[in-house]
Amino acid sequence: MPEHVVTPLAVDAERGWSLLPDGGPLFRHVLDAGGAGPDSWAEALGQYARMQRALTPYTDRMAGLGVPDGRTGRLPEVFDGLVEGNTTLAPDTRRALREQRPKLLDWCAELDAHGIPDSLDHCDLHDAQLLAPAAGRFTFFDWGDANVAHPFSSLLVPAQAVRERHGPEHVHRLREAYLEPWTDLGPSSRSCAGPRCSPPGSPRWAGRSRGSASSPARRPPGARRPAPTG
Repeated sequence: MPEHVVTPLAVDAERGWSLLPDGGPLFRHVLDAGGAGPDSWAEALGQYARMQRALTPYTDRMAGLGVPDGRTGRLPEVFDGLVEGNTTLAPDTRRALREQRPKLLDWCAELDAHGIPDSLDHCDLHDAQLLAPAAGRFTFFDWGDANVAHPFSSLLVPAQAVRERHGPEHVHRLREAYLEPWTDLGPSSRSCAGPRCSPPGSPRWAGRSRGSASSPARRPPGARRPAPTG
């Protein structure tokens, strides 16, 4: 996926270091300067979705390389491990989470029934995680919180960013641009992101979008919190 990411000049896998070239201006700075707007966000999300589609055959390989595995079929297992293994949970909190497990199973089964394949989820795709080296061209970086998961999870953070900067009337356009590369999978691609699944801009999202666009509003359980990004 070299056209979608910054290709390292050198990598030290043992120490987890990489040397990156200049990838162009930060998308946030372009937005601040008035050189981009909601339509640019839609272009970026369409490109991102096409990248995710291309990566769907490689989920096993990515998980095998150590990318955290939050695929739909594994979420109950992840949930159980965190609920039972988290020693910081108060007894009442642990009990309440256990009581919610049947609901989680139902949600996972419903999500899986739509047939949308898992892919790579950036998990924190706000405007300071994109570079804009040229008009209509974007690269995505800072993948430190990424996991293998249902791809539509990626919509939450960009939707919050667009809602806060440009207004809720632009969120539908963002959603449509993101979903377009998945439409060959049938109507389920849109119904999966419909009201039942709380799409960007829905009332359930509205209450969650009051925080910072760079906050980990939709982060897989156990994932680390990112450092501030400008």
